[in-house]
Formats: sequence, structure tokens, C-alpha cells
Amino acid sequence: MYLAQVLIEQLVVLVAHAISGIYSTNLKYSKKTTFAIWGIWLVLQEAFWCLGEFVATDIAVKFFSVFVSAFIFQYIVFFATTKGRFSQRLFTILTYSIFFCIFMAFNTAIQGSFPGMHIMIRIIIHVALIVGILYYFLKCVCPLCHAASKSIVTGWYPLVFVNIIFVITIVATSVFPVRIASFYVSEFIPFLFLSISIFAVYPVIFSNIKNMTEVATKRETEQQNKLLLLQIEKEKLQMTHEYMAIHDRRHHNLVLLKLANNNDVESVKEYLKTLVEKDSAIFGESNYCQNTTINTVLSVYEKKANDAGITVKIAARAGQNIPISPQDLVIVIANIFENAINATKKLKSKDKVIDIDIREKQTRLLVKIENPCKTNLRFDETDYGIGISSVIATTEKYQGMYDFTAEDGIFSSKVCLNY
Repeated sequence: MYLAQVLIEQLVVLVAHAISGIYSTNLKYSKKTTFAIWGIWLVLQEAFWCLGEFVATDIAVKFFSVFVSAFIFQYIVFFATTKGRFSQRLFTILTYSIFFCIFMAFNTAIQGSFPGMHIMIRIIIHVALIVGILYYFLKCVCPLCHAASKSIVTGWYPLVFVNIIFVITIVATSVFPVRIASFYVSEFIPFLFLSISIFAVYPVIFSNIKNMTEVATKRETEQQNKLLLLQIEKEKLQMTHEYMAIHDRRHHNLVLLKLANNNDVESVKEYLKTLVEKDSAIFGESNYCQNTTINTVLSVYEKKANDAGITVKIAARAGQNIPISPQDLVIVIANIFENAINATKKLKSKDKVIDIDIREKQTRLLVKIENPCKTNLRFDETDYGIGISSVIATTEKYQGMYDFTAEDGIFSSKVCLNY
């Protein structure tokens, strides 16, 4: 019975290690492949453990096969099957190691305090403790860590250092100088408070980082949107003045042309015809659709794109009275268009083209903007900047949908706003 108890408890621990490695961060391979790799590790590790526990007689061999090999190979498999920033992954696996050390100390204390406990009860307590630790790690700490990771760019190594200090402290207080084997030893109460403090510190740290980031992002987004709207209004007012000046000059040109015709001054006539045709062309160049706000945004940012040597192809069909506020139209179209310009002008390719398609479809406004990007570009939700976050917030306001993808050297931004 003792052998069965030990085998089950060890198997539960190894399964917990595998689950923590699979579900705590982004995977490099498919889940099927990752499960297979961890499964092979589990079988080999169980074999190592049995060899050290029941076959080996040398203390050094036992220590290596039972403890050191499990630690080393768990970390190797974890880093081999996951992707992302090394420092963040190291922080994640160290956090789990801290929780596991606390589990081991509590489990030892329980079993040392009740030596006559039935084997089944021991197994149930063992499983309950490891499941509780694993659940807290995966459902509370990891989501908060992932949410805060967008704001932690270069600050993971100090957090890793804190985790190393925690590991050393836990090992020093629960193993040396006296191993905690009873609830009655004097070392257990301080260790209990230390464990509670460690469990509490992670949610507090990451929740505060997340809250401070959200406040700062909201403030920056509001400021950016105000500046954006002011810029659009300024450009719109400027275009209005230019329109009026062109309109007045066109009438003057028509009068002068008539006078020139009466005097048969062919050179003046041809010159004035050219000016009239040019004025007519200017009138029609920014009329992409009936919606004034969309026209203004497209005109302003098309000029920016052209100044950067970028060709813009625009197809827009939207009515003047669509039930979407001008501010929200500016936020969605201007942010995506500006991101496309910033990304495209960084490329060395000569063929710099941005394709824009905006159209009404029943009770929806569809916005699609595509621009060239690096062929090996990897893009996920962690790459969302303030502009894209603002677009997403506006899209959700209209219960719409959004999609940002990078495939085959083309970055595609798609937004659907429901009326």
C-alpha cells in the first residue's frame, strides 16, 4: 500500500508539472505535439524516480534522480515547448516552483503531524493541495501576469530576482535548518505567514500594474483622440477656405476667358482653359463618398501618405447620415490609416501601396485597410498599441467585430461597426 501511495502521489505531482507548463504561457507547437513531449517527459521522469527511490542505494544518486533531474528536465521541457520573452517565461516557471515548494512544505507538515493517517486520506489531501496550488497559479496568477505583461517591457528580470529570493527563503525556512514536519514546530507559524504573503503579493502587484496601465492608457487615448479631432477640424477648415478660394478663382477665370475669346487672344484662352480644367479636377479629387467626415479623414491622411511616397487606392461608399458619430468614425479610420502609413513608410520596397475599402452593407459599416509589411512579421494581441486599443474600444461600443492579421507580407485591418 505504501508503494502504491508513493507512486500515485509522484504521478500527481508530475502531471501537475506538465499541466502548469502547458497552460501557463504561449505554446511553440500544437497542443497535440506539446502533450506528446510532456507525456514522454512524464514517463521518463517517473522511471528516474523509481530508479532512485527503490533501486539506487547511494544518497547522491537518489538526490539526483528524485530531485535534481526533475527540476532540470522540467525547466528544459518548459522552455523547449513555449515561446515568448525568456525573462517572462522564467518568471512564470519560477512562480510555479515557489508555489510547489510551499505545497511540499505543507504536505510534509500534514503527514508529519498525523503519522497514523489512513493512506487514502493522505492521497486525497495530497491531491487536494496540489490541485489547489495549480488552480490558483493558472486561474489567478497567470491571467493577471498576462494582462500586465503588455505594460512590462524590460522589467521582468527584477521580478525574476524577487522570485529567486522567494525560492531561497522558502527552502531556507522549510528545509534548513530544520525541515517542517509538524504543525507543532516553532518554524511552522512564521512559514505559514510567509506563504500567505507570497500568495497575496502576485495578485496585488499585477492588479496594480494593470489598473495603473488602464488609467494611463485611457488618459493617453483620450488625449490622442482630442488631438486627432482637433487636427481633423483644422484640416477641414483649411480645406473649406481653399475650396472657397478655388471656387472664386474659377469664376474669375471664366470671365477672363470670355474676354480673351472676344479679343481672339488664343494663348490667353488656352492658358485659362487649363486653369479652369485644373480647378474642376480639384473639386472632384476628394469626393470619395457622400459622408463628409470620411472624406475629410481620407483626404488628410492620403496627403500624409503621398508626402511619404506612398500610393493610396481608395474605394469608399457611405452616406452622409449613417448613425455613427463623427468622432467614432475619426477614431476608427484615422488610427488604422495612420498605422498603415507608419508601417509602410518604414519598408525599403519601392511598391508602397495602401488599399482602403469602406462601404455600407445593410446596417453595418465595413472598413478594410491593407498595407505591405515584413513577410516574417508575427502579430498577436500583445502587440496592440494605444491606437488599435482605441479602435477596439470603439468597435465594441457598436457591438461590432475587428480582425488584425499579418499574412504573406500584407497587414490587414478589418473593422465592422453595427448601426
